[in-house]
Amino acid sequence: MALLERLDQQPDLTDNEKRIKTYIESHLTDIPAITVEQLAADTYTSHSAIVRLAKKLGYGGFRELKLAASDSLTQQLVSLGAVDANFPFNPTDSVTTIAKNMANLTSIAIKRAQAQIDPRQLEQAAQRLLDAKRLFFFGRGDSQIRARSFQNKLIKLDIFPVIAEEYVNERWVVSNIHKTDCVLFISYGANIPEYTQIMAFLEKKQVPTILLTGNRQIKVRTKNKLTIVSTQDENENESKIGTFASQIAFEYILDTLFSIMYGHAYTKNLLNQRQTQELLNTDDLF
Repeated sequence: MALLERLDQQPDLTDNEKRIKTYIESHLTDIPAITVEQLAADTYTSHSAIVRLAKKLGYGGFRELKLAASDSLTQQLVSLGAVDANFPFNPTDSVTTIAKNMANLTSIAIKRAQAQIDPRQLEQAAQRLLDAKRLFFFGRGDSQIRARSFQNKLIKLDIFPVIAEEYVNERWVVSNIHKTDCVLFISYGANIPEYTQIMAFLEKKQVPTILLTGNRQIKVRTKNKLTIVSTQDENENESKIGTFASQIAFEYILDTLFSIMYGHAYTKNLLNQRQTQELLNTDDLF
């Protein structure tokens, strides 16, 4: 049962719980990214009142309630233009229909990712990337293409990340990563055994890591490990035409991270970009 339905069907709510219910219903788009402290302040209630309501609705706590709010939002988005993320077109579809379906799939995937992300996590991830002495990216298949796209954008910030698996010598690379560096893993399923081993090794070395994934079951959070989750309606291990939705979402999140990083020193970065462009337009480069 969806969050809003549970709220409507829940009897015997206290006055505090009714205020929280009303706020959630009228600010559903804000709930996935809100903190329990902020919600308590906005509803003039308390942390404990919010947790009690979450458990009364059948959730384990406020975090699960936020995930339910995200699911409700994505269901609303899907209802605007349902497209099967695994098979977004049929063999009999016209070119016009295929183009329309792919446009809808792209739009829904981005809106769904936006509804799920936590702005504070993105800011923390951007700061880790900016503070690191060196950046290392792990990603395979389509995810490595996303990593390379992100790598290409960061060059404009005078940051040159390393694609750790580029020459299939990741063990040598990992052994030379230090806690002044930062490592980004991109994996929709996050079920690659080597990545699990590498992350455990980096955790022991106190290396900051970021995991971009679609696996909501990844709950291990530590001081050094930051996990950004964006789920899509894709089959992880079953047949599908392509990884359209998940990769669209990953590209959107990485583009957003780049924009946040650029904005940290906007004037400086813009000036450097213009100076570089002027140099590229002359014959003085080489």
